[in-house]
Amino acid sequence: MVPGKVGDCKRMGEIRMNTAVKILPTLFAGIMFCSCLSRPSNSVDDAADRKVIRIAVTQKPTYPDMITYAIRPILEKKGYVIQQKSIDEARMLVNLLNEGEVDLIIAGHRAAYDYIRKHTGVEVSTLITVPSATEGLFSGTLNARTVDELKQQAGRNGVVLLPDDPSNLPRSLIFLEKLGFLKLRENVLKSEATERDIAGNPYGLVFRGMNAAQIPRNLESAAFAVIFGDDADLLGILDRAITREVSPGEEYLILFGIKPGNEDRPWAKDFRDAILSEEFKNVIEDPRYRFHTYQRPEWYVEKWGIQNKY
Repeated sequence: MVPGKVGDCKRMGEIRMNTAVKILPTLFAGIMFCSCLSRPSNSVDDAADRKVIRIAVTQKPTYPDMITYAIRPILEKKGYVIQQKSIDEARMLVNLLNEGEVDLIIAGHRAAYDYIRKHTGVEVSTLITVPSATEGLFSGTLNARTVDELKQQAGRNGVVLLPDDPSNLPRSLIFLEKLGFLKLRENVLKSEATERDIAGNPYGLVFRGMNAAQIPRNLESAAFAVIFGDDADLLGILDRAITREVSPGEEYLILFGIKPGNEDRPWAKDFRDAILSEEFKNVIEDPRYRFHTYQRPEWYVEKWGIQNKY
């Protein structure tokens, strides 16, 4: 090895990681070009007793806040240092996890990661699911306060905006079917349904897929829309939901994703134990924080006996 090359490579890596949020393509280039970045000094393949846990999160504050208030204090008492990397594209989080650049990611649910595995071969394992801000129905043009009022006011040809990604479009269609807005074909695999699989449309609505991040800003042009709970939370409109997603299923609850094979490492067990703790539960249920209105996972309901409102 030529003297100085390793140090140069590390310095290049530091520059790229410091500018990752602003210049995302540079991060990809850094991973591909600079091989020393694929196994940094505190990577998941280092000593089992290391005390640094790196987590990739989205720029929405919902789950970063959960880490800050409900998880970090517990782990810091055990001597851990939590490092968060804020990335504005959920797909990049999966790449960072797969490359060993981070230890955990929190951005998606099991249905999304199963879709990624099916179509790319990249696998994300579940460390643990957490209370989640689920979907809701919102309207910027109607005064409906209930689902029945919404059905009366939407009118024929009223536009309904839905997230268009491959895992959340079916989820949204199932949500609307439960509420009686549509009927899916009987023989369709509902987890892969699209607008083309709508067999019944009793209110004559127009269902239109759109990038989830664009839906809130287009709400005024639609009769109503399905909006992610964390997007609504970010905008401060979560309490304006006409209704929230009822029992969406464990496959749609947000989880901490981990690289397969790392689930039993000591740091991973300590992280999971922190979420299973009473201290975590106390923060989640504290009305001073946003989390007490979230959908609780099955393990949480069974462990603490606290039922979901929705």
